Amino acid sequence: MKININIETDNSAFWNHDEDSENPTFDYSEVERILKEIMPKFEYRDSGKCIDINGNTVGSYSINKEVA
Repeated sequence: MKININIETDNSAFWNHDEDSENPTFDYSEVERILKEIMPKFEYRDSGKCIDINGNTVGSYSINKEVA
């Protein structure tokens, strides 16, 4: 089996913009949230979209269940 997951992390859902700092920090919890959302779908879907907390499509996943 092969699982491919592509998540583009350029948008604001993945970055904390602290008012006290000029540099935003990456928020890994959004990646975790997306992975938790798509993992249950692996059993009944071979592909789908990754959606961020704001409802934007930020990537995709696909599963090849054939054994090489």
